[in-house]
Amino acid sequence: MIKDFFLTLRNKLGLAPRPVLNSVPVLIDFTEKQSAYVSQVTLFGYIKTRAGTSWPKLFEDDTYLISLRTARSHFFAACVADLSIFIAARMFAGARLSADQAVRLAVHIAESVLLNHQQDDIDPSAFVDIVHRTRQRAEVMAWEEAATTALAFASSAEAFMKWAPVTDEFKALDEEIMRNSLHLRWIGIRRDIKETLNVEQLLPDLAALAAPSDRSGNSGA
Repeated sequence: MIKDFFLTLRNKLGLAPRPVLNSVPVLIDFTEKQSAYVSQVTLFGYIKTRAGTSWPKLFEDDTYLISLRTARSHFFAACVADLSIFIAARMFAGARLSADQAVRLAVHIAESVLLNHQQDDIDPSAFVDIVHRTRQRAEVMAWEEAATTALAFASSAEAFMKWAPVTDEFKALDEEIMRNSLHLRWIGIRRDIKETLNVEQLLPDLAALAAPSDRSGNSGA
């Protein structure tokens, strides 16, 4: 019991061992878990603060709960898209990937998370659309800039502002607070990626993400 208590405390304080990002499956798992964490903690934290003492009553309102779940899923998907692009940008910078390779990696991560994520909050086609938009963003991404700045994280901020289930008046009043709270969540995750991304061990997995034309060309040789 004491051991479990200290394990829980360590996790809450952010002292748990960080995973080494050394394979594409690990990147996919990391992206899903961190996106879920960022979206839920940021969204629910903001709603709880805005609602104050009325927070528990919100869970008695079925209509509001539907709005909250809808917001959660859209926000989560946007976080997945942004984090996928940032990881690809770090690999672009660290492994000297081509822009095409970075695009394929970003899309593969987003696709692997979103098209396999089990949820019934929103139409699954919304996740498919996010994957398409991730590809569109990646194809014109300034990869070097994205690797060292917050450039990759634009869509999650917009999704938070769009889908948070509060009035437009509150959004106008709280916009700076909302955007800053999300930005602060991403800072720690960006740092973890920079410190734990093992470029050398990831290279074999990246080679397997060849474009379809490359694979077909090789098979016909």
